[in-house]
Amino acid sequence: MSDVSDRERFEFDREKWHADIAMRGREVAVKEREQASSKWRSPLVVAILAATAAAVGNAVVAVVNGGQQVALEDSKAESARILEMTKTGDTEAAARNLEFLLRSGLIANPDRAKKVTAFLAARTPGTGPSLPAPSGKVAFEPSENLTDSLKQSLDKLMQDYVSSLDKIGFAVGERVRVKIEPTQGGPNAHYSDNVIVIDPKLAADPSVPLREYNHHVLASTHKEPQQGSYAAIESGIADYLGCSFLNNPRLGEIAAKAFGQNLPFIRNMANDKKYDDVKGKSPGFDFYAVGEAWSGAFWAMRTTLGRDVSDPIVVAAWRSMKWPNVDAEKPLAFTTALLAAAGQKGPEQAKTVRSILAGRHFPLPN
Repeated sequence: MSDVSDRERFEFDREKWHADIAMRGREVAVKEREQASSKWRSPLVVAILAATAAAVGNAVVAVVNGGQQVALEDSKAESARILEMTKTGDTEAAARNLEFLLRSGLIANPDRAKKVTAFLAARTPGTGPSLPAPSGKVAFEPSENLTDSLKQSLDKLMQDYVSSLDKIGFAVGERVRVKIEPTQGGPNAHYSDNVIVIDPKLAADPSVPLREYNHHVLASTHKEPQQGSYAAIESGIADYLGCSFLNNPRLGEIAAKAFGQNLPFIRNMANDKKYDDVKGKSPGFDFYAVGEAWSGAFWAMRTTLGRDVSDPIVVAAWRSMKWPNVDAEKPLAFTTALLAAAGQKGPEQAKTVRSILAGRHFPLPN
């Protein structure tokens, strides 16, 4: 009886021992899994993961927002460009400008380009949008050479200049068109029939568009043949008025470099040139050289009397002129007109102008 009980106890103990070992093994496995997972649940790891997720999220948001902002700015610039191209005061010119934007790819938005194309195809000639030109008197034709920045600077320059001419009695109603394009035979600028053409190499020189616009303004009053004494006086005034506005007696400081000249300017109004000397030294009559003597006299008037006095005198003299038929009589006729215009300002002003003209050997009335 005792033997059986001892054997049963032995078997029982052995089974218990095996069960304990198995249980301990499961406990160890559970603890190992808990330790492995606890590493990811630690506050430090969780904080790092959260910060990483936030950084990635912010980066994605920044990229998306950045792309949307660029697209928005491009859309605004495109809309502004289209609006600017309609500021011509002329429906046909506005339509041509819109066609240029389409051909050059400057309307990139597909939906917008489709709508503009459809509008132009259905447009009846003489109709369509056209806002007033910025100054109403100067319109720039679109071209590859007329960049947005150049157009803005030229437009500001011309608006300010037109306003200044209006104040001294030189208002011109007829609008002039400006083209920035290469000229034949090298860089140059010229005016003809309400159109100013400026080579891109000269477009950054403010005195160049002002001089060419002055031809437009001066021709609106007189349409004499551009030759001889008339051309010299007209050239001198065209130089002077623009340089007076810029407060710089040197014409073409940037243009001179494009021409490859040795002098740092094309012409200089701060000079002491004598009229008879320059005229005598000009074989075939160089009206630019003689014109520089005239502009030198105008600048001397400006230096003594001030711009607000001298500019209106020159303008009034030009507007009042009755040009003689004989070329040799035109210089005296103009100095007479200058003295009369100066006399309207006062006897002292007339005396000063006469003294300046006499000192530079211009012909004067008795």
